[in-house]
Amino acid sequence: MKKIYFSILLSFSFQLIFSQQILLDTLDTAYKKELESFYLERSTHTLAEIDKIANRKVRSEMKAIFLEKKKDFLKDVQDGKFVYHKEFSKLIDEKFEEIKRSNPDVNFDTIKILLKLDESINAYNVGEGIVIFNLPMLINVNDEFEISYIICHEIAHQHLNHVAKSLQDNIEKSNSQEIIEKTKQIKKTKYNKATLATNEIKNFVYKNRIFSRANEHQADSLGFVYFRKTHPEYVHKSIETLKILKFIDKEKDSLAKSDYIKIFENTAINFDENWLEDNILGSYNYQKNSKIWNIDSLRTHPDIDVRVQYIKDNFKIEEKEIAQYSKLKYLDLKSDTKYDEIFMLYYLKEYGKSLYQTMILLKDDKENGILKKMMYDNLSKIETYKQQYKLNKCLQTESPKFSNSYNTFLSFIRNLRKTNFNQILSYYEY
Repeated sequence: MKKIYFSILLSFSFQLIFSQQILLDTLDTAYKKELESFYLERSTHTLAEIDKIANRKVRSEMKAIFLEKKKDFLKDVQDGKFVYHKEFSKLIDEKFEEIKRSNPDVNFDTIKILLKLDESINAYNVGEGIVIFNLPMLINVNDEFEISYIICHEIAHQHLNHVAKSLQDNIEKSNSQEIIEKTKQIKKTKYNKATLATNEIKNFVYKNRIFSRANEHQADSLGFVYFRKTHPEYVHKSIETLKILKFIDKEKDSLAKSDYIKIFENTAINFDENWLEDNILGSYNYQKNSKIWNIDSLRTHPDIDVRVQYIKDNFKIEEKEIAQYSKLKYLDLKSDTKYDEIFMLYYLKEYGKSLYQTMILLKDDKENGILKKMMYDNLSKIETYKQQYKLNKCLQTESPKFSNSYNTFLSFIRNLRKTNFNQILSYYEY
């Protein structure tokens, strides 16, 4: 039987049915203890550094933020959010070791790279020598070189100590005499207090974004230096990696009306196409082109085009065909782990999102035993929440920010009645 890369420990019966190999074990006690021990030691060092801050108020706020972060991190450890994947984690370790060997003049020994179960497509440095890859990031990149550049970029953030410096800078600014005086002036103002306050917040945010972009340029540059030494024949992959970040969170597949009909044609339900329609979005009153906030300036990956040009200009990189290489190994890995995101979302109790991803795969693979089981498990959870009038806990509501396909799916699930759920569950029951 083909190896099944089951990311989450779901049920004992599932393991018996599919004889799966678990590559992500959220119940790995030894790994949890190792990670907890590592972070407790690392946090002691962080507190010692914070205690060196001269300004008492800044020091106090920094410590309060850090202690909250520490609590959240340790909770994520205990909840099994940090995992070791026998393929992806191994690959990250290999790429990191390759970067270390190629940059012998840099000390990377204090940096630890972790894999986390989180639905956002992201990789980031949280400070304290910790870089985190969310599982979907690894699923959505194209090859090992892109992973390597992302590692280089994030460890550059760590070497430049951007997280701690940015946090301290923000706290110092918010406690500056200038901000205090402006706050007093706004309080004394008789009219337009809200407008004045909004303008000050906006100015503060924009100034911080400028600082953030400067940080990104620095991390791009230093990361590029690390990457060039590691892969001198593939320097252009640094540009390609930045470019994919611009659209990496765009939906890559969807569900059409015909897909619903095909998926449910053998179930007992009398499919009603009206289930796919809802006018909830018509009640939204929102501005697509808001004049209050410049949305583009607040993107998760701001000004990718500017960052790409910055790297090109500063390192004289020309657009050209890079040396040939094979993506087949990584494509095979992604194919073997194609169920991981579904299992991850189920573990995170995001049953609606897990079901949506399941149906996207099921439309072209209707007899797949794993997908049929995940149809049952997700629908069963959603039906239970619905009967308890808690559906919003596991299923999002339609929104203008979602794709048409995802909004249609949300309408479909909300329009199903108990009888419909029972009919579908009866078909997928195992």
